[in-house]
Amino acid sequence: MASSSYSAPPPLVFSGENYPNLSVKMQAYLKVYDLWDVVEIGKDPAPLSDNPTLAQIKQHSEERAKKFKAPFCIHFAVSDVIFTKILACGSAKEVWDKLKEEYQRVF
Repeated sequence: MASSSYSAPPPLVFSGENYPNLSVKMQAYLKVYDLWDVVEIGKDPAPLSDNPTLAQIKQHSEERAKKFKAPFCIHFAVSDVIFTKILACGSAKEVWDKLKEEYQRVF
């Protein structure tokens, strides 16, 4: 699990050029904060069991918060022009897939 005492510098702002660099940097950035799985898998955590402990409630809350933190990180790593293209995406996975579809060039 990522250390909460580590503060990574914010990623550079992606302007639409050199998607491979964005991809590598954003994956590393999101992994530092234990958010990459949310982007890659794109599903909510399992519901809490009956009569959960306080620790389980806290863990579940932290896992649920990741679905908001991951797209937030990506939103602030793109220019305003690109942000308008991903604004309607509902999840971090959708945001990432849209960026990949739009900017990844296959040669």
